[in-house]
Amino acid sequence: MNIISLDTKAKEFAQAVKETEEYSNLNAAQARIKLDPVAQELINELEESQRRIQEGQAQGQQVNSEVQSFQLLQQKAMANETLKRFFQAQQDFSKVMEEANQIITNELFGQISS
Repeated sequence: MNIISLDTKAKEFAQAVKETEEYSNLNAAQARIKLDPVAQELINELEESQRRIQEGQAQGQQVNSEVQSFQLLQQKAMANETLKRFFQAQQDFSKVMEEANQIITNELFGQISS
């Protein structure tokens, strides 16, 4: 199989993924976030908190208080219905991609016992 053929197959696979219910649900959940300013702010705060944790860890700093703040933000996010649906949609889509990856791995390397 040449590279052009592989490219075509990869695009066909991507199109098949786009046709899944999980992909559709994820896109809808992302669109709902854009309509919910509270959800948007929580996402921004989570990302900023996560960035501070990563930077602190990279510099060898104690990040316990930042981790606690992050956990509180996560709890707030899970209480927000828009974000709760988004996180569930992400998880469902992730499962689809994990299953696809497992199938590809099995096809490439044979059945892997787990």
